[in-house]
Amino acid sequence: MPTSKLRVVLLSEMLQPYRIPVFNRIAEREDIDFHVLLLSLREPNRKWELPLETCRFRYEVLPFKDIYIRALDWGLHLNWGVKRKLKELAPEVVAGTGYVSPAYLVAQRYARKAGAGYVLWSGSTTQTSRIGKGPLRRMKERFIQRSNSFLAYGSEAARTLIERGAQSERIVTGCNCVDNEAFARMAEHARNEPEFENWRARFPERVVLFVGQMLERKGVMDLLEAFRRAARPNLGLVLVGDGPEWEGYKEASRGIDNLFWEGYVQSGAMGRYLAAADALVMPSRIEVWGLVVNEAMAAGVPVMATTCSGATIDLIEEGRTGHRFEAGDVSQLTALLKSVADEPERWTQMGEDARARIRSCSPERYAEAFVQACRLSLRR
Repeated sequence: MPTSKLRVVLLSEMLQPYRIPVFNRIAEREDIDFHVLLLSLREPNRKWELPLETCRFRYEVLPFKDIYIRALDWGLHLNWGVKRKLKELAPEVVAGTGYVSPAYLVAQRYARKAGAGYVLWSGSTTQTSRIGKGPLRRMKERFIQRSNSFLAYGSEAARTLIERGAQSERIVTGCNCVDNEAFARMAEHARNEPEFENWRARFPERVVLFVGQMLERKGVMDLLEAFRRAARPNLGLVLVGDGPEWEGYKEASRGIDNLFWEGYVQSGAMGRYLAAADALVMPSRIEVWGLVVNEAMAAGVPVMATTCSGATIDLIEEGRTGHRFEAGDVSQLTALLKSVADEPERWTQMGEDARARIRSCSPERYAEAFVQACRLSLRR
C-alpha cells in the first residue's frame, strides 16, 4: 500500500531564479506534496528574468503590497488571504524563508493552531542581520523559539540560529546552491562559440570578474582601489552589474586603466564572462551568502572573497579553491589581484579544484535537506 505524501506549503519572499531548481527537485519527489506561496513575484531592486516556463512545482502569488526601503536595500511585503489559503491547502508542514513580513507570523500561528510543523529556512548571520537589539531582536528570537525545525543556508547561518535560541538538534544545515550543471554548460558553450575569441580579445590577457549590484555594501570602492594599486598591464577588471552607485563608481575610477563596465547582464547570458574569467572577486562588506561564488566555481573559476559571506566560509578552501580576505583589507586584496596576473598556473589549478568542490553543493542535496527539516518539524 503506497505511503501518502507529506503535504508541505512553503512561503517565500519572492521567486528567485536560483531557487527554481531546488523547488523542482522537491516537487519531483514521490514522498512530498509541495506548494509554494509567494509574497511577491520579485522585489523592485531585482532585474532578473524569471524563467517561469521551467517551474515544475505548484506556486501562486498571494495578494500583496510591497514596501521597499531603498536606503536599506530592504523590502517588506504586506499580504492578505494567507490564513484562508493555508486552510484551503491544509498542510502538515508549513515552511517560511523569513520572519519579518506579517505573512510569516500568520503562517506560524496557523501551524501552531493546526498542529502542523513549522520550518524556518534561514540564511541570516550575525554580520548580515539588520536587526540588532530591541523589540525586533526579541521578536525574531521568539519566532525562532516557536519554530519546530530549521533549514540553514550553511554553517554560519546554523551557528547564528543557535545564538538566537534554536536547539542544534533541530537544525538541518544545507548548502545554498545554484544549478551547477547549467552554469558549467553555459561557460563551456560560450568557449566553443566561433565569435568568443574575438569577443575575449577586448580584455587583457588575465581577467578578474566582479558580478553584483553597485551598492556600498558590495565593497566596490575597495576593489577599485586595490585594482589601482595592483597596476598590472596584463590584468583587466570586468564589472558586471548596475545599481544606484554605478555612476559614482565610474567617476571615482577615472584614470584607472583596464576597467570594463559591462552593466547588468541576465544570468542566462553570463556564460561568456565566466568563460573569460581567470578569477572571480567578491569584495562585499555585508553578504548573506554570495551565490556568485557558486556560479563561478561551477564554471571552473576560482574565487577571492571576503570572510563575511556564508559561501566563503563553507566553499572556499584557502589556497585550494580560492582565497579569503577580510572585508575592507585593500592591501590583502591588492596582493591577490597581483597574484592572478603573476601566477596563472596556480589559479588555473584552483579553478579545477573549485569545480570539483562545488559538485557536492547541489539542488538535489539542498532539496533533501529541506525534506529532512520538514520531517524533523513533526518530531516533538
